[in-house]
Amino acid sequence: MSQPFPDHYKEIADGMGISLYQKFALDEASLFLRCPIDQLEAWAEIGDIESIQLPAAEVQFFGYQLISYLMKNTTTLPSKPSLSQSDRIIRTKELEQMVALSRPTIWRYEKAGRFPKRVKLGESSVGWKLSEVQQWIDQRRQL
Repeated sequence: MSQPFPDHYKEIADGMGISLYQKFALDEASLFLRCPIDQLEAWAEIGDIESIQLPAAEVQFFGYQLISYLMKNTTTLPSKPSLSQSDRIIRTKELEQMVALSRPTIWRYEKAGRFPKRVKLGESSVGWKLSEVQQWIDQRRQL
């Protein structure tokens, strides 16, 4: 007999500290899913969440049914790569303050290959990598 859930549910259940075949009463399932009991009853009634019906109209849930519901009804946000402070892009005003040069001078230095290249951000906006600008400043201090 095959199991009624995917293999990766075992890992999820272990991480949550429950057994896949553990039975949850309505109030326990409500706490587990962090939803009102009446909402959980409504979901079970219309089949949004699998449940088992016991005599005397008692509804219970197996752990794998709760995990299955969570997996179907939650979204994973894409993880954003964390940028260190030095990897951020700075705009023209901040750049001018950092290097104490005018826009035309920055442009001339950049054109001559003596300044970090700009990064195109949009149709009419540019920026510079802070780490490259800081490296340029450090090199200038050594002269």
